[in-house]
Amino acid sequence: MNSKAFAIFVGAIMVFSAFAGFVLLGTDQSEIPVAAADSYSLENFKATGNLVDWDFEGLHDVLEMAPENTMMAYWVNLSAPANLTAAARASLPQSMGFSYGSQMYGTRIEKLASIYFNNSWTEFHWIKPYQVGYSSLVIPYENYMMIPTGTDYVTVLGKPVLFGMQEQVQQVIDVILGDLSTGRFTLAGEEGADLQVAALGRGGAEMPLSGAYDQFYLEMSAINGSEERYSLDARLTAPQASAIQKLKATASASNLSYSDDSAGARVSGALGRDGLQSALMALLGP
Repeated sequence: MNSKAFAIFVGAIMVFSAFAGFVLLGTDQSEIPVAAADSYSLENFKATGNLVDWDFEGLHDVLEMAPENTMMAYWVNLSAPANLTAAARASLPQSMGFSYGSQMYGTRIEKLASIYFNNSWTEFHWIKPYQVGYSSLVIPYENYMMIPTGTDYVTVLGKPVLFGMQEQVQQVIDVILGDLSTGRFTLAGEEGADLQVAALGRGGAEMPLSGAYDQFYLEMSAINGSEERYSLDARLTAPQASAIQKLKATASASNLSYSDDSAGARVSGALGRDGLQSALMALLGP
């Protein structure tokens, strides 16, 4: 899915000069109370109200927080080799986490996810908790404190941090509190990978492979932590002819294995670092 698709979901991204004004900075270190022994403890945010506290080991965990009408979601381990994260950044929809991840907080984003629903989106950022300083008034919602971030976005602290437009973030909070999450993504299992992407064909032509299937799922990981070799597995259920043709072409171009049966079609195999981006862009593009 390319930048055109992202524009349809999100609209125009704010330029950096505007974004830079709402980075959540740490407070003066001399004023920070002694941190909890666990460096990832929620206590280290030193925040009031409820904080998000959810497993975040893969796409399965993300989908448990996603509203029923979610059409696409991805999860990326930003601590994976740079070859993989760079290919993911070039192939996936643009996001604030990808574009400004090293500047949004006083610490880096270690894991990133995004969901797309209601013609909009919400991002999930896994960071090491730290005392956040901000000057604006918070917006309470179900005792979660939404921090206005510029004129259009809010941030809710926790593990993971929620980031997006207020209405959509509130819908994610509703799911965390017990509303029904999406149950349509059955290909994304509980086992994780460095990169996971899932989509529903009902999302339309802006989905990967133009939505010519019932479900789409792709995962990629560095093989044994290597920076040179990567495993890829992409599966479709009820694929249409155009999607099958694209899978076969990608398999041929990238020296991957193609297979199909009554359940769907699949491309899998190993890639060198030089072939990562072209394979991902072929499978995640229209």
